[in-house]
This record gives sequence, structure tokens and C-alpha cells, in this order.
Amino acid sequence: MKPFRFLRPASLAEAVGLLAEAGPVSRAYAGGSDLLGELKEGLAPCDRVVSLATLPELTGVAPEGDGLRLGAMVTVADLVGEPLLKGPYAVLAQAAQGVATPEIRNQGTLGGNLCQRPRCLHYRSALADCRKRGGTDCPARESRFQAYLSVMGEPDCVAVHPSDLALPLLTLEAEVVLTGPAGERSLPVADFFTGPENDVTRETALAPGEVLTAVRLPPAPAGWRGVHRKERERTAGDFAVVGVAAGAVPADGALHHVRLALGGLGAAPARSAAAEAVLEGQAPTPALAERAADAALADARPLAHNGYKLHLARALICRAVETLVP
Repeated sequence: MKPFRFLRPASLAEAVGLLAEAGPVSRAYAGGSDLLGELKEGLAPCDRVVSLATLPELTGVAPEGDGLRLGAMVTVADLVGEPLLKGPYAVLAQAAQGVATPEIRNQGTLGGNLCQRPRCLHYRSALADCRKRGGTDCPARESRFQAYLSVMGEPDCVAVHPSDLALPLLTLEAEVVLTGPAGERSLPVADFFTGPENDVTRETALAPGEVLTAVRLPPAPAGWRGVHRKERERTAGDFAVVGVAAGAVPADGALHHVRLALGGLGAAPARSAAAEAVLEGQAPTPALAERAADAALADARPLAHNGYKLHLARALICRAVETLVP
């Protein structure tokens, strides 16, 4: 591993200044479960690592208006047992329970889970000519190692974002709070994740020197309930092959305020407006769930060796819709 300086700032302002000062050769350090791997593999050229662990303004879960504010340094394990994550927010705790292993949940953070890099084997290999690392090609498109990659046919990159927590946050219509040299800004979590059509080397809207500092959960419609489903190769400790989060208000025999988010299928986790439109205002039946799955997967163009993902996604969507019925 290349040597680097490890700095512990006393304030968020100092952390942002240290990151901005060093520019592209600096990295923010949260739990470290992803960053340390990248440093060891030589994928993150870095002279300066700035720790966020000592900044109290990035911790804790607290009411904010009619919603909640979650510090970016809240650990995944703390989300699992957080008493404020109940009612409509329980879907976030449910998703946190399925993240990795107990050891990683104890170390990994909310912000780190949202900002982690793809697990594509070609991106993770220093020998591959990967566009995401500044190369000229996407070797994964012609590789035999496509099992975990995108089925949505992105021309420049077929890596998928590995965050589990992004899916419930999408259904909760959360906002992320970003702090950088220009100050603080907020944007919907749906706009935080970016695809390769914007910049193939990035997965998020974080600007240089910015830090994800918090997540805001707005109030949900009365009676709204959500569910998270994840299919993985191994039961314990694995990344999702396909993930689904769904939520709605079941009332008068129909589903209202429907939200459905998918992960593991495209470059960025995203809601399916087409599936939501099929479900909105309708009585939940197996046939309706199948129609929603058809709508969600209508644009899929799997690679040669990952078409099985469509079968998994269809099953998870149907199970999630069935779970929304009390």
C-alpha cells in the first residue's frame, strides 16, 4: 500500500478544508470498509486520508420537524436498533439488518454505504482497462464474470451500485445533505446517484471537497408502510444480486402513494415510475404484481451471462407487493 497521511480534524469545517486543499489525492474516511480495500488494491490514488470519525455533528438520529435527521456517521448497526426508525421508517432498519456481516455493520456507516464504489471485478482489477478508472473500454461487457453486473444496457459501463440503504431511502423520498468549500446544499437522494452517461468515473453527485454529512427523512403519508427484499448468492455477508424496496398506503382495498425502488439492475439505484403507475390506486393481486414487474423490467437488456437477474427481480417485486397488504 502506498503511504499516506491520516488526519483527524477537530471540526467539519476543518475536514472540508483539508479535503479541498489536497484535491483529488485526498479521501474522506468514515468506516473504512470500502476505502481501505481500494487503497490496498491501488484503485484510489491518495496522499491524504481525512477521518470523519471524531466529528460529533455527523452522528446521531434526531427528530427534525415532522421527520428525522440521520448523521452520515451513524453506523449501520445503530440503524438496526434505532428506536426512532419505526412506522414508515422501519424499512430503513430492515434494510440495514441485511447489510454485510455484524462486524461490518458495527464499523460501516450510513454515509459510507451510500458512497461506496462498485464491486465490478474489472473495476477492482488494476490490470483491466476500465473506463471507470480512466481507461478506454468496458471489458466487463465481453467477460464471463457478468453475474453481478447491469441488465439495463448502459453502453459505457455495466457496473452496478452496491448500496442496500439507498433503496429504502428512495422510497422514503429522503434528501442528502452535502457540505463542501461552497457551503451546505441538499438534494433528493434520487439525484445523488448518477449514471455513467453523466461521468463514467463517478457514481454520485459529490463535488470535489464535499462530504455527505446527513440524510433527512421527510414525514411519510399516514399509514404508509414499506418493505425491503434482497437476493444474494450467500445468505450472510454478501452484496445484493438484486434488491427491491417498496412502500404504499393500503386503504380501501387498494394501494396508494406507491413507491418502488430497484438495486443491482442498473448503474444507479432508482425508482421505477412505470411499476409505480401500474400499482397506484389498484387492488393488490398476484396478476397486478406481475404487471408491475413487467413494467419495471421492460427496458432491460441483459448481457450474455446475467439474464437470470430478471427472474430474481420479478420474484422480488411480486413478493414485495404482496407484503404491502396487511
